[in-house]
Amino acid sequence: MIKRTLFSLIISLFFWTCAKDEEPLPEDCAGVAGGSNICGCTDITAFNYNSSATFDDGSCQSHIDNGDYYLSFNGSNSYVDLGDMISQGAYTKAAWVKRNYGYAVANNIISGNTGHAFWAPQNQGAKLSAGHNGSYTVVQDPDSLPEAVWTFVAVTYDPDVASGTMTLYTNGAQVDQATGVTPPEESTNTYIGKFNNGNIWYGSIDEVAIWNKALGTFEIAELVNSDNDMNATFDRGSYISSGDLAGYWKMNEGEGGALSDASGNGHVGTINMAVWNTCDECGCTDPTACNYNSEATVDNRTCEYEDDPCDTCVDSQILANDHDSDGTCDDADDDDDNDGVLDVDDADPFDNMVCSDTDGDGCDDCSSGIYDPSNDGPDDDGDGICNSYIISGRTVYIVGESYNSEGNLTACYWVDGSRVELPGGAWATDIVVVNGTVYTSGTGETSDACYWIDQTRYDLPGLWGEAEGIAVHNGDVYVAGWYDNGSCYWVNGERVDLTTNRDSQAYAIGVRDNGMVYVGGYYMNNHHYIIPCFWKDGNNRTNLPIPSGGDGEVYDIAIMDGNMRYYAGVALHTSSFAGYTPKACYWRHTTRTDLQLGGSTFDIYGAGAYGITIDGSDIYTAGYTDWFGQTAEPSGGSYPQYWKNNNIHDLEGGPLNSWGTGTAYDIRVADGNVVVVGIATVESPDPTTPEGSFTAPCYWLNGELHFLVNQYDVPQEIERWMDGNAKGVFIE
Repeated sequence: MIKRTLFSLIISLFFWTCAKDEEPLPEDCAGVAGGSNICGCTDITAFNYNSSATFDDGSCQSHIDNGDYYLSFNGSNSYVDLGDMISQGAYTKAAWVKRNYGYAVANNIISGNTGHAFWAPQNQGAKLSAGHNGSYTVVQDPDSLPEAVWTFVAVTYDPDVASGTMTLYTNGAQVDQATGVTPPEESTNTYIGKFNNGNIWYGSIDEVAIWNKALGTFEIAELVNSDNDMNATFDRGSYISSGDLAGYWKMNEGEGGALSDASGNGHVGTINMAVWNTCDECGCTDPTACNYNSEATVDNRTCEYEDDPCDTCVDSQILANDHDSDGTCDDADDDDDNDGVLDVDDADPFDNMVCSDTDGDGCDDCSSGIYDPSNDGPDDDGDGICNSYIISGRTVYIVGESYNSEGNLTACYWVDGSRVELPGGAWATDIVVVNGTVYTSGTGETSDACYWIDQTRYDLPGLWGEAEGIAVHNGDVYVAGWYDNGSCYWVNGERVDLTTNRDSQAYAIGVRDNGMVYVGGYYMNNHHYIIPCFWKDGNNRTNLPIPSGGDGEVYDIAIMDGNMRYYAGVALHTSSFAGYTPKACYWRHTTRTDLQLGGSTFDIYGAGAYGITIDGSDIYTAGYTDWFGQTAEPSGGSYPQYWKNNNIHDLEGGPLNSWGTGTAYDIRVADGNVVVVGIATVESPDPTTPEGSFTAPCYWLNGELHFLVNQYDVPQEIERWMDGNAKGVFIE
C-alpha cells in the first residue's frame, strides 16, 4: 500500500513537471487559444466587408468620411461603376455637379449601360437632360448647365403617374416635366460620369444619391437647401424618404479606388481614373459674402449673405436679428416671435408656440401660434404640450388656397392646421390620402387642370381646364373636371370625355370597390335646361330628378359600402319671391331629398349642398343658405351650415354688418367629431362698406369656428391677408 502511494506521487510529480515546462497555446485574433479565426468585417453590406473573415471584429464601416472631398472626371476615360442597382420602376437621381467647358463632350452624370441617361450634352448647349430607351432628351432644361459653378441637379420618374412622369430639377426648381414616358429598359450597370462605353462627364461630381421612388418637389428643395451636404440619410422638414434610398455616395473617402455607400445597402462603387480632390482649400470664394475665405481656391457652396435689413455678419456668420420677419429688428422689437406676448413676459420670446399657461390647463397659451388661452387645446398625453391634431388620434387634411409667406395667393393644403404649399397651383379643390400619400386636385397658375401627389404637380390634358374632384383606387388616380370642350375625367393623366360640349361640367368622382367609376355634375339640354346627372364608366349618363321646370347640379359624391351612392347638390324650386330659387338637396341613387332652409329670419333666397359624407346610417351634407333682406338698406349674404339627416345646424361665420359670406364646402365625420370646412366672414376694418368685409378659409369642429391662417403666416403688407378658401377635407 505504501509502495503504491509512493508510485502515484512520483507519477503525479512527473506530469506536473512536464506541464510546467510546456508553452501555452497562442490565441488567435478572437482570443481563442490555438484557434484559427480570421478577423474582419463580416457584414456583406459594409464598405469594408471581408469575405475571408470568420469572426467580426467590430471594424465594419457603412461608409468612409474623411472630410470634404469630391471626384473629378476627365471627359475621356474616368467614371464610377455602381453595379446593377437601379430598378425599372420609380426612381430619383440627384447630385452636386460642376461642369468644365469642353467640345463634343456628352457629360453624363448618372446613367446606365443601356436604358436610362441623366446628362448635359455639349452638342445641345450643355443643357441638363434625361430620358429612357434611346430618347434621352425627354426632359431638358431650357438653359445651359453653368460652367465652373456647383449646381444641384435631380431627375425623378414615376411609372404609375400619367403613364410615366419624368420631372427635371436644377437647384431645387422644376425646369421641365414630361408624361407618357415608358420605363427604362433593363440596364445591368449604372455609372457615375458615364453612359455605356463612353460619353464621360467633364468636370467634378459630389454627393450622388439614388432613391427607389420619385421624390416630391418639396423634398428636392429640402435637399438642395442643406448647404454643402445633402444629408440624404436623415429625414427632416419636407424630406421623408431616407428609408427609400437605393444608394448614397458622399464621396468623402479622399483616397483609394472604392466609393462607399452611406445608405447601408452595400452598393460600393468602383472608381476608374476619376481623381480625388480635397477641399482643404475649399470655402466661400465670393468677396461679398459674410463668410468669404480669402485663402479658398475652390468654392464649396457655403457662401452666406446679408439678405435682410436686420441681418448682421459677426465672425463670418450671419446673425438674423428679425426672428419673426416682421420688419422690426429684434433689438427694437418688444415681441420677437409675434405671438402677442411681450418678450419680458414670454417664457420663450423666440418661439411663438411657447409663452405661458395662465389658465393652468397644462397647455401653453400660445400653442396656436398666438396668445389665446381660451383656444389652447387639450393635452391628452400630459406632456405640457397641446395636441398638434384637430381630432385626437387622427390626422385632418384640408385643401384650398391662401396667401403664402411671399404674399402670393396659392394652392395649398393644411395638415392639422399646418400649411403645405402646392407648387404651381392657383387653387385646389379636393383631397384624399392613401397610406400617408396626399393626392389633391386643382388648377395651375396657367389656368389648366392638374393634380398633385404630395407636392409634385401633374398637368392634365385639355385647354383651359379645371380639376374639381379626385379619387384613388388600387393605385390609380381619378380626377373629375372639365376643359374648353366639355366635361371629362382623367385616369392617371389620360382624359375620358363625358359630354363633348361646353355646357357641361363634372364636379365629383368616386370609384366603387369593383372599379366602376361614377362622376357627378351637370349638362345643359339644348343650351337651356341645366340637368343634374351622373356618368357611369364614361359617357353612360343618368339624369337625376328635379322639380318640374327646374334645373339642378351635382357637387359631391359619397359611396357607401362600396355600392350605395349619394349625390349632393342643388335643385331649383318655384318661388313667389324670385320665380325660381335653388334649394339644397341630395339624391340616394336617383331619389331626391330636399334639405331644410335656415340661417336667417329675413326673406330666403336659396341654398345649396356642396359636400356629403356617410357615417354609419347617418347622412351628413354641408352647404349654405342665401338670404336677401328687404330693409331700408338692402342687405344679404350666405350662412354656412350642415345637415345631419336633414336636421340643420347653423354655423358661425355668416354675414356680418349688412353683407357677408359664409359657406361650408365639405364635411367628414370621425369618432363622433364633425369637421366642416369652408369660408367664413372676417370683420372688416371699415364695416360700412361691403368691400371692407372678406372671407377666410376655416374649419368648424363640432360647430366651433377656427380660421386656418393668421398674420404670423403672411407678410404684414398684405391687406387682405386672410383671403382664401377651404374646399375639401379628409380624415385619416
